[in-house]
Formats: sequence, structure tokens, C-alpha cells
Amino acid sequence: MKRISHFFGMLLVTGSAVSSAYSQTAETALTQWMEGNFRQAKNTAADAIAADKNNALAYLVQAGGLLYEGNSTAAQTAIEKAIKLSPNNVLFQAELAECYKSQNNMPQAKRQADKALGLLRSPRSGMEYFMRASMENIQSKPDEALADFTKAIEMNPRFVRAYAMRAGLYFDKNQMDLALTDLSKATDINAQYGYPYFLRGWIYHNQQQYDQAIAEYTKNIKYDLRVSDSYFNRAVIYRIQKKTDLAIADYNKVLEFTPKDADVYGNRGNIYYDQQKYDLAMADYNKAIELSPTKANFYVSRGNVYRVKQQMDLAFKDHNKAIELNPKYSYAYQARGEDYYSTKEDEKAMVDFKKAVELDPRSSYGFMYMGFIHHNKQQFNDAIACYTKAIEYNPNNLDAYNNRAAVYDALGNTKQANLDRKKYSDLGGTIAASGTSGKKILYPGSTFDPTVAKAALSRGVATIRGRACSKYDGRRFDAAGAKVILMPVTPYLDEWYKLREKKESKTTWVYMSDEAYKYRIEAVADAEGRFVFEGLKPGKYFVQVIHSFNQLKTAKVYDGSNSYQNGPVMQTTNYYHLQDYTVERSARFEKFVEIEEENENKKITLTSGLIKSCAL
Repeated sequence: MKRISHFFGMLLVTGSAVSSAYSQTAETALTQWMEGNFRQAKNTAADAIAADKNNALAYLVQAGGLLYEGNSTAAQTAIEKAIKLSPNNVLFQAELAECYKSQNNMPQAKRQADKALGLLRSPRSGMEYFMRASMENIQSKPDEALADFTKAIEMNPRFVRAYAMRAGLYFDKNQMDLALTDLSKATDINAQYGYPYFLRGWIYHNQQQYDQAIAEYTKNIKYDLRVSDSYFNRAVIYRIQKKTDLAIADYNKVLEFTPKDADVYGNRGNIYYDQQKYDLAMADYNKAIELSPTKANFYVSRGNVYRVKQQMDLAFKDHNKAIELNPKYSYAYQARGEDYYSTKEDEKAMVDFKKAVELDPRSSYGFMYMGFIHHNKQQFNDAIACYTKAIEYNPNNLDAYNNRAAVYDALGNTKQANLDRKKYSDLGGTIAASGTSGKKILYPGSTFDPTVAKAALSRGVATIRGRACSKYDGRRFDAAGAKVILMPVTPYLDEWYKLREKKESKTTWVYMSDEAYKYRIEAVADAEGRFVFEGLKPGKYFVQVIHSFNQLKTAKVYDGSNSYQNGPVMQTTNYYHLQDYTVERSARFEKFVEIEEENENKKITLTSGLIKSCAL
């Protein structure tokens, strides 16, 4: 959040208005004002008034100086004296409109501008064009105002105020090169005129040329009186540059000018939040809310502190309040989504994150948190899409790079994972050295659709009966007590199976998502390895059993020998004993089974090969 000021303090005169009736001193004051020398102009006008209390032009210049200082009430008093002396003078009527504008009384300012424009239909001098342009500006007629400011400059090339006003209009039209040209011209004529530095700083600020912006804001502070906005904006940049002490010092300076500025407390609180000084942040957010209880962003910030402190009821309360105050505030939905995410209410969190990116399609962190949820659900392609969006809208979002790297790992894309980790490191992320077992775990990339699986497992009347056995050393071992699972064949399962067939090895395991694995039916094999799945619908199913057991075996163990002489022959007798031992066995048996008829009774055998004695 940064600020832009439009303090112009309009002073105007027609060719016929400048006459000996106003005195040479008042005319000098007006020239000083035109060239941006407001302090001199105000002092010169005071001298003219001291010499002649009926010098209406001097009151006009005095009003302009007071507007420059931000004292619109005193300025209005001064201009009303001028109007009393000369009720139909367009100069005075126009300046009164500027006073109303400075007081943020735009309805009255527009009515007064209408009156002034009615008095000036055919400008004849540079000042008259300037006057009309200023009133057109109040009436939100930028094209007309731009043309009239240009005419004023043509007729008076040293009209610094006209350059400044026109630069402001170019800025509003996003014609920054033209705005910068006018601002340079203004400072060439008067290097101590402060406002062009502020507007130039604002332009550099928006262009993220932060060092140049700071230099311009600093010059504005040096030469201008109304500099709180420059301190404020400079503090915003210092926070971006992580120069937190300088930022806090500038916010403190703003509070010297405007001690009841809620935005300053809010922004300073954000710095304390960054520094994990949560009590100081909370105090500033409380003050901001006290001063401006209808601003949604302060409630969002305070709610975030409550979340850090694990005071979730208060966090939800503040974030709900923010949404109530501003239903179109994207960050409020993101913050509440983070509340739901931290309390493991992922479905509610996803609703809020989607709303956040709907309201702000460039919400990097909204997309990143959506990626977190897809990632946690092992919906890897969706997670990559969200992390990629987060990076697109904020190339410095290092958490998005780090998490996308983990997803690429899960999909076996080691090259892209390493590129993302390097980017994460380049942006300042810390990756510690680590060791692993050397095993990889891969997942399908697509998102599992539970509705398809749920429909496939709805109740039917078909049955699958089976028996599972292993064969070792010519013997049959029934899968007694083994768990047998049945899963409907979905596009996701098909992808998982093909990936496993292609990638699985001693060093690579292929898993399916936790959610996909939930949609299964389990049976336990009896003492002979028999199992039954009932109530099935026609369709294709995947049946799997892991048969793990210890096989009892017996071995002849050598105990020693005895040798003796039997006549001319030496004889040796070896001694053995039998010893039992176990061998761990584990085998995975799988089969795709298709039920074609509603009442079908399908029989299957799960073995490592042909075992006739294992048949049902």
C-alpha cells in the first residue's frame, strides 16, 4: 500500500485581473506561486496585505500558500475575503472550489467548479487556460483539462504549476514518459519545487525502480512541507528491501504529522509481524482498528496474528469480519482459507482459496495454497498447475518452487525437480544436505475421481469367489489369514498400474494416492486361502493379495566326525543332527477380473503360477 498526493493549491489570474489595483507586490507573489515558490509567494502576499488590506489578489495568493501547507480552513477564510472584495472574479470562485476539494468535499467542489467554468467560457491568456483546466480536472474531464494545460504552457513556458498538473494527468493515463518529461521541465525551472519529486518517486515506485524512487521521495522531503506521503511511501520500499529499522523510523515520522493515521499503524504492524514481534504487531493492529473500524485489511492482519498464536476462534472471527466489511477482498478469503487449512478443514479451505483467485486472478499465494491441498491429496498434476500459476504471478515465490520440486520428485521428473530446487536456493531458500535409502516413491500424476469409484462399488448381486496359494519347494502354502483387496478399475487405477509396470524396481516403488486407496473392499482368506466378495455390480475389478508367511524347513547340521584305524584302512564317521528353521516368504498376486452379468458368480485363483490343488 502506497499513497499519491494531489496537492496543487491552484492560484489563477486573467490578463485583466493583474492591474495596478492589486499592487506590484501582489503580482510578484502571483508569479512566485506560478513557478512553485510557495513560501516566498505567501510571504510576499502577506507584505501586500499589510500594505493594503483590500488587496484581493494578495488574499488569493495567501490562500494558495495555505493550501500548500494543508491548511484548507484558513485558505477558505482568505479566499472568502477576496470574494467579498470582488464577488464575480473568476480567480476567487475557482480557488474556492480548490478549497472544497482539499477538504474532500467533492460535491461542493464540483458545484463551485461549475460556477467558475460558467464565468470563463473563452480563455484569452495562459492563466485563463490554466484556470479552466483546473476546474475541468475537478469535473473529471481529463482530456479537456490536458488540452487546456498544454495551451497554458504554450502561452507561458515557465508555468511550473501547469507542467506539474499536466504530468499528473499523463500519470493517470499511464503515459509515464510524458509525465517524466513534464516533471523534469518543472524541476529544471525550479529545482526546489517539491511536488515533482514526489510524483516522479511514485512513478519509479510503480516501476519497481526502488533506489530511484527513494532518491525522489527524499528530495520531496527536503523541499516540500507536506511530506508525510513521501515518508509513508519510502517506508513501504524500505520494507520491501528488508531495511526494517529505516521503515519503522519513517512510519514513526509520519505519525508526528498525522498521529491518527490508521494506515501507518497497520503498515508498521506488518513489519513487526515480519519480525515475529507479534505482541507489537497486535498492538498496532488494535490501534488501526480503533481509528478505522471499517477497514477490512486491519482485521485480516490481526486475524493472522491470532492464527500464529493458535487462537483460532479469534482468527476466524476477524477474518469473517473482514469478509463482511468487504466481500470482494481477495486476501480476506485467502487468510480465512489459511485458517481452515491450519485446522485441517481442506474442503472449506479450498472453497476460500478458489474465491480468492476468482477475485484476484493473479493471487500467487491463493494458487500456492490450492497447490498445497492438491499436493497433500497426491493430486500431483493439479498441484503442479497451481504451483506454476503461483510462480507465474510471483516469480520470487520460493515456497512454490520448493513444493513443485517435491511434486516433480513424486512423478519421477528428477531433472525438473532439481531445477526448481536450484531456483529455490537462488531466491534465498535453504536446502540442507540429506541422505536417503536410495529408494524412490512415484505416484500417478492425474487426479483421482472418487465419484467414479463410488459408483462402481455401489451394491449389486454378483460375486467373486477365490483362493490364494503360494508354491515353494514343490509344496502348496495356502494364504491363510491373508488380506485380499478388491478395487474398481478406474482411469486413475489404470494409470497407476501402467506406471508400476513401467517404473517399479528394487529401488523404485509406485504408490497410489491415499484417497484412491480408500475405495476398496477387503476380505480375509480362511485357513485354506479362500475368500469371497459379494454384492458387486458388472464391471472390471482389480484383486490383490500379499501372501506373507514363514516357511518351516529342516536342515542337516554337521556335528563333527570320528576317525579310527580298521586294520590297514583308516575309517571316518561323520555325525549330523536335524535342525528346524524358518524362511520368510512374501509374494504379491494380482488379477484383473471382469463381471459381465448381473448375477454372475466369478471364480478366480491367485497364485504365482499353475497350482492345480489351489483351485476352488
